[in-house]
This record gives sequence, structure tokens and C-alpha cells, in this order.
Amino acid sequence: MEPAPTKITREDVEVKRRAFAQALRAFAAAKGRYHNPAPELPAAKLAGCEVLPNRFALLDKVAKGGVMAEIGVDRGDFSLEILNRCKAEKLHLFDIDMTRLQNPAILAELSAPDGRINTHAGDSSASITRLPDAYFDMIYIDGDHEYDGVMRDIMASVPKLKPEGVLVFNDYCVWSAVGMFHCGVARAVHEFCLTNPWKFRYLALQTMMYNDVMLVRE
Repeated sequence: MEPAPTKITREDVEVKRRAFAQALRAFAAAKGRYHNPAPELPAAKLAGCEVLPNRFALLDKVAKGGVMAEIGVDRGDFSLEILNRCKAEKLHLFDIDMTRLQNPAILAELSAPDGRINTHAGDSSASITRLPDAYFDMIYIDGDHEYDGVMRDIMASVPKLKPEGVLVFNDYCVWSAVGMFHCGVARAVHEFCLTNPWKFRYLALQTMMYNDVMLVRE
């Protein structure tokens, strides 16, 4: 008979958190840099940006009937939201591992002879380059959350957007409070905006502040 798992209390977690915080302070005192903050944006990049209650409300703002892409699919549950809320004419799904795709409605759509969905397994920044330029109306980026990975997805995606096409980013933050890992999305988004003619259009909130943001061309 296997022993019962050891119960971990909130105080146990707090002890480890305090030890981690103490190690961070010592690292910073030794001139170490652990976090990677997003650079500040000028007000012009935020002019006209609207705050929304959640990412479903953001999808409702997307022009209907276009060609969409989702980079980072997981089970496919949000893929279905994109398909239905945006009334996508075509939806391209990119993920390093498509075996995780389990949403029944998405799987049924994939099996249909005239289905609206195409899947692309492998590195998203490489896969999307094989599609035509000026093809997508929206690209939703929720793939590799490391800074370099986000930047690769951005630079590969921009040429594939129509002139009026939009970029949407999930997990717009610098640190994952749940997973305790660095998130490079906010830094990548800000640096891209600072060096390119793009600006914020919508900021969609999330209860743990894994927010979404939509960028449009200036």
C-alpha cells in the first residue's frame, strides 16, 4: 500500500516563497538582474486603447468573417471561441504538439470535408512563413512565452497580416504568478511597439492578470 501523500499547507508554501524572496534580494544586492521588465510606452502608443472585462469581449471586437490564426492551441477550447465568436472563414492552428488538441467540436470540424480549420504542427515561427503574405485578418499569439520566442512569432506574423489585420497577445505580463516563471510577452510587445508603427487598441483583463492585448497599425 502506497503511503498517503504529504499534505502541503499554505504556510509551507509561504515559507518557500519567503526564502525565494530573500534569495532574490541577495541576488539583486550583488547586482544580479533576475526580472525582465517591459520598457515604458509613450502616451501616443496607448491613445484610444479601450479596457475590456475579458478576452472573450476582445474577440467580439474582431471583424467578423476573416482568416484567423491561433499560435499555441493546447486543447483547442479557445480555438472554438475564435471560430464561433469571430465567425472565422478559415482558422489556422499552430502548435509544437498537435496531439494535445482534444476539443470535440474542433476535432469534428477537422474531420469535415469542407472544414474551416487547418493545423500546423512544429515551430510556429517557421510554419507561418509558409503561408501567403497579407493573408490573415487576426493572429492570436499564445505560444512560446519566453521573450525570444514571442519576438520570433511577432516578426514571422507581421508580414502575414493584411494591412488592416491585428495582432492579439495572450498572457500579457512579465511574470507568471501561478507557474513561477518569466513571461516575456509584455517586454516583447512593448519593444515591438516602440520600434514599429503599431499601437494598443484593446486591453482585456483576466482575474490573475494574465491579460490580453490587441495591437493595430498606427
